[in-house]
Amino acid sequence: MKKIGLLLVLFVSLVSCSKDHEDEKVSVNSEYYGKWVRASNPAYNSIPTLEPYYVFKENKTFVKTIPNEKNASFSGTFEIVKDDKGTYFVLTYPSKNDWISTCISGTLMEAFTLNEYGNLVDQAGMCDRYGLFIKQK
Repeated sequence: MKKIGLLLVLFVSLVSCSKDHEDEKVSVNSEYYGKWVRASNPAYNSIPTLEPYYVFKENKTFVKTIPNEKNASFSGTFEIVKDDKGTYFVLTYPSKNDWISTCISGTLMEAFTLNEYGNLVDQAGMCDRYGLFIKQK
């Protein structure tokens, strides 16, 4: 009987502690909504008016617009995930397009890290892609 009681206490302890270490989906802070523009980068000869930008909406959808492609737009959903390493934006597109910024061919997702300055950093930077986005006021 003591073994069953001990197992029950151990099980309850493990279940109650397991959520402490899992990634949390956080409620979207209103400062995340709105237009995020890519910062120009002289090393890439970027022209600010031709850079892609994102608009994050309150209904957890986003629109990515590519001005130099006659304002081509792509939309999808996003979530914000927070863990002990930081805050991440995970964007999901409903279908494949050539403008998904990722290192993995064929994926429908983009990922960004919110840095210490409050800017979004494209995780495709690991593949030599430039992407630093600043919240437009």
